[in-house]
This record gives sequence, structure tokens and C-alpha cells, in this order.
Amino acid sequence: MIESVTNRAHRLVPSPSTFDARSIARIIDDPRITVEFHDTVSSTNTVAKQRAEEGAPEGTLIVANSQSAGRGRQGRSFSSPKDTGVYFTLILRPRFALGDVALVTSYAACCLAATIDECTDRHAQIKWVNDVFVDGCKVSGILSEASFDAETQSVAYVVVGIGVNVSQAPEDFSPQVRPIATSLVQALGLVDDSDDANTLRCHIVADTVNRFMRDYERIPSMPHLADYRARSLLNGRHVEVHAGIETFEAQVIGIDDDFTLRVRLDSGEERNLTSGEVHIPSTQLAE
Repeated sequence: MIESVTNRAHRLVPSPSTFDARSIARIIDDPRITVEFHDTVSSTNTVAKQRAEEGAPEGTLIVANSQSAGRGRQGRSFSSPKDTGVYFTLILRPRFALGDVALVTSYAACCLAATIDECTDRHAQIKWVNDVFVDGCKVSGILSEASFDAETQSVAYVVVGIGVNVSQAPEDFSPQVRPIATSLVQALGLVDDSDDANTLRCHIVADTVNRFMRDYERIPSMPHLADYRARSLLNGRHVEVHAGIETFEAQVIGIDDDFTLRVRLDSGEERNLTSGEVHIPSTQLAE
């Protein structure tokens, strides 16, 4: 970073070389954000929900250096080793309608993808609905969870959890995950340097949160739809769909106006998927 004083001089401002609350907070723009940092937690989402139930305000940001029980969608675990990734959850208290809460995840995915683009000079893509990919491999997962007030029929709070692989080496992933997962350092072909990795980790958290809060209130108007469509990893691909008790193959047509995934079955029937899991054959991921 460069600081300038008119008619005097320019100077380089050292980037953060540690991954901690202070280093993250000093590059966050929004005054609503309060950083709560932990070396290890069970899950940042779990902690965030506890804080939200206790009355923590919107903008409370839970960040961890590692998780002992990181969670993904469908009850899956999310590997969260120490010193190699970023794991953070933002507490929101949105005022928009219940039906718009589902848009938070896609919006967060676009914010994270744009941050990765800027920090790494790589083009990040999104695999419907909540995974972010670089060079055909997964680098991040997003898990949003909400609590509803039955009496007022409103949203009590939403927590948006994001985990990003930053400096893991191939051997850090399990044999099952290794073919489809990567880290940012690995994708860039760099040798892990702890100072550089910490700088990147701080910026992934802070820049993503900065982007998110900038247009967060506009989520119901879907300002991110065009970007989400442009970043879709699935467009035109032949995929295997798991929707409830159904499993079938289909070709992806694209992302519809309501962020559902439109697919065409081999029979010619077209469907809009509102939920489920979509798997890409490994041969296509390599393309």
C-alpha cells in the first residue's frame, strides 16, 4: 500500500505480516464491523450464532485461525487446519423479507470471488450454489444460516460463514479431496511464505467483508445476478444432480432470474433446481 502527502512525499505502508484481529481490523472500512479473533474454535458459525443469540450487533465478525469442527452444507465437515486458511463468519440482522434471505449466500460468493480476483490475479468461478473455484478446483465453501422470529414472521439474524484454503499444499488434503481441491498459494504456483500468506489471509477476510457491506442492503434487488451468472462454473456442462431422493444426469442451461439452476434432462425436459447437489465429472473439471 502507498500513502501520499500532497507536495511532500510518498511512502510504502507495510502490509500485515500477522493474522490477527488488529491486522484485519485496520484494513476494514466499515465502522459497523467488530473483529473477534480466536486461535481455534469448534466452528465460527457456531460461535457467531451463540453471539447473535446473546444480542451481538450486526457487523460482529468472528475470525479463527483454525476450526476443530468446521461445517459445510448437508452436514458435511470442512477441513480447517491451523495457519493455512481463513475461517470467518459475519453476523447480520437484515431488514428484508424472509424470501430474500436465500440470496445472501450467492451475494457472499460474488464478494469473495471478486476479492480473490483482486488479490491473486486469477479469475474465480462459482459452482452453484456456494462453492468458489480457481483453475477448476475448489478453494472455498460458504454456509449461511438464519434464525427466524415466529411471532413477528421476520428474520432474527443471519450468519454467513466462509472458509478459504490459502496456503495448503497438495499433501494437506485427504486423498478423496485432493483431486478437486486446491489453495490460493498452490493455484498461483508459489512457495508458501508465512508473511505473504498472512498478508493474503488478512486481505481475503477484510476485502470480502468490505465488499459485502458496501451493497448489502441492496441484496433483495439482486445487484449481483449478472456477476453470478458470468462466474458460473456449470454453464453448458453435463452434470449429475442429487435432488432429494432423485439422482439424474442433465446439461446445465444457466442461472435463472431467481438464482435457481436451470438444467435440461436427457429426455429434453427442463427443470429449475432450488436445492440439491450438483457434481461435475472429474474429466470436465480438468478442462
